[in-house]
Amino acid sequence: MAPAVRIKIKGLYGLPTKRTPVTPAVLSMLTGFFQQHKGHVLGLTGAGVSVPSGVPDYRGTNGTYRVHGEYTPILHHELVRQHASRQRYWARSFFGIRPAFRAKPNTIHYAFAQLENKGFLTGLITQNVDGLHSLAGSQNVLELHGTLRQVSCLNCGYVESRDEFQHRLEELNPEWTDFWQTMARSGKEPTRRPDGDVDLPPNLRYEDFKYPTCHHCHNGHFMPTVVFFGGNVADAVRKQSYEMVDRAQALLVCGTSLATFSAYRLVKHAREQGKEVAIVNFGQTRGDDDATVKIEAQAEELLPPVVQLLDL
Repeated sequence: MAPAVRIKIKGLYGLPTKRTPVTPAVLSMLTGFFQQHKGHVLGLTGAGVSVPSGVPDYRGTNGTYRVHGEYTPILHHELVRQHASRQRYWARSFFGIRPAFRAKPNTIHYAFAQLENKGFLTGLITQNVDGLHSLAGSQNVLELHGTLRQVSCLNCGYVESRDEFQHRLEELNPEWTDFWQTMARSGKEPTRRPDGDVDLPPNLRYEDFKYPTCHHCHNGHFMPTVVFFGGNVADAVRKQSYEMVDRAQALLVCGTSLATFSAYRLVKHAREQGKEVAIVNFGQTRGDDDATVKIEAQAEELLPPVVQLLDL
């Protein structure tokens, strides 16, 4: 197998040094933010909102990039061009996707859905690929970096569900299925990444893993419909994200350090238009200097009680 390409992980912003006390005054301020811009607030979320659901993040206090300093993500061009890289990815994802799909929405996801349902939120842009916002009931959701719940053919563009693709992987790799079932019965699970990828035990070889070609064009290879390192947000998605910011009066950023430029540029775009930007994140973010309001706290401490106050 070709050696993994080493890249330097950027965007490890400072860990929290202080916490904003969640006082009645702070709750009142955020409630007023929604009341002032009712129907015109756009949400922008990141991995931090899914951590309470058991989905690990990359850059948080216990994130992969901090805990595993030598971790090397799979690059877009590797999946597109290299058979060995596809074997490695699908073998690890074969195990990792199961617990990832068992994750359920948490109080933050439900709070965003309620804010939209009550007419306070105009929509939501998420960097997350777990689909939990939609499962919680949010309707107008733009998945900036795609979704793990689908795969697409690199040759013809055919799309199928990740569940269906998983069944085909199981049929091609019965010995891996047996290993997973044995591991599940023992109650053990491998270390999992935010994208469903996991660390494999040393007795399994990536070179043994088989993955299917597209049964639509009978030639192409599949990849998840997510933006990998070295890949780009689709032009249509980027355009839609800007249009959503254009239509909003204010931006609420939650659970993200805004390390990826695809998200940070939306904050810059909002501020260039003179729009208010509130950031709720426990830790430094790339957009702190652009924010009109920064609350150094976990979103689950703030959003559920704010939803209750907006009902009064």
